[in-house]
Amino acid sequence: MGTTYLALVLSDLHLGEEDSILMHLDPSRGVHWPYLEALRGYLVSHLDLSEVRYLVLLGDALDLSLARRRRAFPALKAFLEVFQGLVSEGIIYIPGNHDHHIWVAFQEETQVFCKLRQDRPVEPYYYVLCPYLDSEGIHLPEHHISRPYGRETFLYHLLPEAARSRQLDLLVAYPHIYLRTAKASALLTHGHFFEETWTLFTDLLEKPLREITHLNSITLAKLEQINAPFIEFGWYSLGQAGELSVLLEKIWDELHERGAGPITESILQDLRDRLDREIHFPWWEAFKEVFSDLCLDGLVKGIKKLLEQQARGKPRSGSSLRHKPEILKEKKTRERIRRYLRLSLPDFPGMDTLVFGHTHVPFQKRRFSLEDGSSRSIFCFNTGGWVTDVYRVSHLLRSRPLVVAFSGEGIRTLEIPWPEKEALAEILPPGRKKPATPEEKERLRQLIRSQLLRA
Repeated sequence: MGTTYLALVLSDLHLGEEDSILMHLDPSRGVHWPYLEALRGYLVSHLDLSEVRYLVLLGDALDLSLARRRRAFPALKAFLEVFQGLVSEGIIYIPGNHDHHIWVAFQEETQVFCKLRQDRPVEPYYYVLCPYLDSEGIHLPEHHISRPYGRETFLYHLLPEAARSRQLDLLVAYPHIYLRTAKASALLTHGHFFEETWTLFTDLLEKPLREITHLNSITLAKLEQINAPFIEFGWYSLGQAGELSVLLEKIWDELHERGAGPITESILQDLRDRLDREIHFPWWEAFKEVFSDLCLDGLVKGIKKLLEQQARGKPRSGSSLRHKPEILKEKKTRERIRRYLRLSLPDFPGMDTLVFGHTHVPFQKRRFSLEDGSSRSIFCFNTGGWVTDVYRVSHLLRSRPLVVAFSGEGIRTLEIPWPEKEALAEILPPGRKKPATPEEKERLRQLIRSQLLRA
């Protein structure tokens, strides 16, 4: 007879981005239809799945920072075409950092454009919406922004006609939802607020915000409101800037694969030369030249090191979560997770489970203490990711997708078939210094897809 699941959770699809294993390398071909259809069949058979009430896309479903919109949105439409038949009640879309602009666009529509059309005062935005999901369905908070819900959303038009005709719900919420079953009380969020990059303004400006603006405390709404402009600039605006976006992506790929290369070095040298022309010191000429060279060389070296650390996820205290298999052991990361959970607990005191993505490295049921030395703990699950954005065998072995499913019987996880080390090493031999070629990257994605297609 099969199992009915309250929710099936997938994260970090990165639809539209060429590194996603769900996409064809050729932009004209869009998603990889055979792989999507095989994935659906694999989920049905290995989860003994008869029905999914809600499909939860837990952030970075769309990639609007590295992919072009004209490729990303059709890819999401194709994904929903394949999976909508499994879903009986609704799709819940929780944006992450790569698709944060979806949340901004909804708020602009409801808080600004709709108000103007109704000749009403516009409202501020960068709000949060954290609904509940349980056996009775979706529960929205009593006070919330105009509903980014159902047929009122622009994303609803990406649903296929079959889904719209049976009035499948579509809810966009941010930055998390609460989910409760008979055996679990879970918070589901993308996880970017656990990383220092996405809380930059509240971390750096905490004291002046308190002293000058009289901000008494950081709430979830303030965490979003204060940091959202940086997220929008770095992970949306720069990704939709034509030739600039192409250049930035090439720099990012270069830093990912081998550190600062010709493009990055050239830009840093240009920066150094410009600063050398513009900066003037009041001292005598000889001292100025020595001092200037030392300062500028040190500055450029520091910028270069910081860029490489962020792109490649090299371990340092509080550094990027990306690609780390043991993030729950990193002190500053633990502090960020605890802060976020403390902000969430007043609305969800019984929470015993945390599910997030963002890092692309999955894990299951890791115990995490809510406070240092506290006996109370929660179980953490990470959903991994569907992209091959770092082309090293050691990374590809651990960066993979994990599907998390909630039913009345508890939490089930499902690993997606993945290549063994030897097969990956045939394409990317260990110790090789040169970066992967586009042909090798596509061979890797074909290898990964073949594991599921043969399963």
